[in-house]
Amino acid sequence: MKPGQGFAMAPLVQADGTSASLEYWKAPGKPAVHPDEAEYATVMAGSGTLVSGGTLVAPKLRFPGLVEGDRIEGGTTRKLAVGDVFLIPAGTPHWFGIDGKLVMLGTKIRTSGQRKPSQ
Repeated sequence: MKPGQGFAMAPLVQADGTSASLEYWKAPGKPAVHPDEAEYATVMAGSGTLVSGGTLVAPKLRFPGLVEGDRIEGGTTRKLAVGDVFLIPAGTPHWFGIDGKLVMLGTKIRTSGQRKPSQ
């Protein structure tokens, strides 16, 4: 990870619209929604906070498959620690708070019925 960079991802495998990656977080990003992908993740190291559900305020399309906003209103807050497993359904606003670092094994599962080519 480069100095000042808050997030990095290392893809592990991808097939038929599903991908698994190691996600390294050192700083929180913007609240986000993946309209056509569910996220299933396991916390491998570090700790943080997950806010999910509610309403994404001031949503803006960053690129296809990713909508970011200013904040989440009415979401549910959960602490995250090593070994925790969670599922974020497609279309659900979410945001990660970071306590120093957060490393997750994340799987994105395409739910729109469209399949991406395998890479």
